[in-house]
Amino acid sequence: MIPLLHEPYLPRMRHALLAATPAGARVALDVGCGDGSKTQWLRERCAPDALLVGIDCDAAALRSTRALLAIAGDAGALPLRAGCIDLIWCVAALQLFADRQRALREMWRVLRPGGTLVIAVAGEYWVRLRCHPPELLAALPPSVPLSPADGLGDEWTSLLANAGFAASQAQAYLLDGNEPAQAALIDSADLALYAGSPPRTAPIAEPEPRPVLFVVSGRK
Repeated sequence: MIPLLHEPYLPRMRHALLAATPAGARVALDVGCGDGSKTQWLRERCAPDALLVGIDCDAAALRSTRALLAIAGDAGALPLRAGCIDLIWCVAALQLFADRQRALREMWRVLRPGGTLVIAVAGEYWVRLRCHPPELLAALPPSVPLSPADGLGDEWTSLLANAGFAASQAQAYLLDGNEPAQAALIDSADLALYAGSPPRTAPIAEPEPRPVLFVVSGRK
């Protein structure tokens, strides 16, 4: 469901990506950057003098990029030396690659030790929504570094782990306009612990299909 990663969901995706991205990278890479429109968000988390690189197999799309070093190339064979990148984004692209594992291994190869990969993927998933007390929701920031309940997103964290990434974590967000977009997918006990509130139990709805955005990160 690649359209879920474009309009009208861009504000939510931008917020989720920036929340999951560490600050201060001096060399950052966007794999599958397309015309570079989302790559510009990445600059907000980089050092002021950072080098921003975009790689895409579509040379025509790269001609529309601006303020970055655009390189035509294949995600399965990145035209970069090993260990030269601090931070990688792969937004709305991983699901398009013929060999996702190979592409992820290439991203691991070009990252410096301690570097971070952040990917954004979306699709329709069966979920069980949580209905949290308003006072608990009021105690939370706009994004929390917590994984969704019921193993949601495990397929993506496992994919990163199998490619060599450590500390893989997924955050999940509803993409159907319902609020709270993230907290509704997280257990109340985890949210209460994060907020420093007393343990709580929230009603859990029956499973239903909903469009979900995953922002998944891992470190080398």
